[in-house]
Amino acid sequence: MSTHPTHIQGASSESQINRKQARSVLFTGILIGIGIAGFLDETIFHQLLQWHAFYWATDQHGRILSDGLFHLFSTLLLLWGLLRVWRGRAHWTEASGPLMIAGILMGAGGFNLYDGLIQHAILHFHLVNEYVCNYAVTQGNNMLANCPQDIPYEIVWDSLGLIILVIGIILWRRNTRVLQTSLVHEEHAER
Repeated sequence: MSTHPTHIQGASSESQINRKQARSVLFTGILIGIGIAGFLDETIFHQLLQWHAFYWATDQHGRILSDGLFHLFSTLLLLWGLLRVWRGRAHWTEASGPLMIAGILMGAGGFNLYDGLIQHAILHFHLVNEYVCNYAVTQGNNMLANCPQDIPYEIVWDSLGLIILVIGIILWRRNTRVLQTSLVHEEHAER
């Protein structure tokens, strides 16, 4: 693996980045993206709209506790990502920006898709909008099969997550393709 500096799409001659730095920026962006998506989910869907709690199949105390633990986890990921930005700022360049945006989108979209597919459809922790369901579902039996009224919400939730994830992957690939092409040209120039 080469660590020669190279250019990223749209970068000036003084804004260079290598593969290791690019992966570090990606990881940092993913942490921030997961933290942002978790924060927005908790704030909008758990607290403001009150459509669901992180773990629904319990009493009110358990729901509040599960929401608090989820909020703590997403906030810690966000803070960890921001700490990485602050600590690494001397090594990052202008070229890090597009890679960071790609990582944030991949983290946010990946989190949303994971939440919809794993936590909603497979583990049955909660649904997007449990208040469109009948009484049995609001008492903790929250399988999608028991609440077909929630399926449109789930489709929108998962589709948004997938779209955001794909946009992040496209941005990442576009910028890393430029990075790889530049590395090859530099290695041939050094010979």
